[in-house]
Amino acid sequence: MGEPLHEFLPELRRHHGIYVMRRTYEGTCAFLSGYELGSGHYFLKEFHSWLLFRKKGRPELFWPLLVLCEVYHDGSLPDIRYFTPEQDERMVAVLFDLLGEFFNAAGKPEAVGD
Repeated sequence: MGEPLHEFLPELRRHHGIYVMRRTYEGTCAFLSGYELGSGHYFLKEFHSWLLFRKKGRPELFWPLLVLCEVYHDGSLPDIRYFTPEQDERMVAVLFDLLGEFFNAAGKPEAVGD
């Protein structure tokens, strides 16, 4: 079993391009889904609930779309397949920041990296 994401997140932030082949928002979300399954540390359902608690999106939206609702109105969400490099970079940063906030709120702060 791999390490929990809250411990791995600083490494992922620093070396994003090593772990995620295409450093896009879509690729990063896919990596996180795979990391959850591969590590056996399940966090995305709770992350989804935490995002809903923030009341910035509708409950039927999948967690990657709820993250987008932090920046875009949920009635006009852009298609992540057509993001510009700038949009990808911004949304990956927002995602990492939200994951950090989520783990801190859950009492699992990110591990301090070397």
